[in-house]
Amino acid sequence: MEYETSKTIICSDTNETYRVGDIVNIKFKNGGGCGGCRIKKITDTGFHFNQGSGRDKSVQYKEIAELY
Repeated sequence: MEYETSKTIICSDTNETYRVGDIVNIKFKNGGGCGGCRIKKITDTGFHFNQGSGRDKSVQYKEIAELY
């Protein structure tokens, strides 16, 4: 038998869901943002993402104004 654990990011306002492998744009509370971010790993406090080249970056939910 094979088992798998998965986590999902759910927007409490719109009920939109995001999973590992989804590509999102991030708008930060400080006014900045990132585009074309592929979700690599979801944690309890945020997620890790990659923008196509280089190393993975991480962001915490408390820093995010919007995902789209």
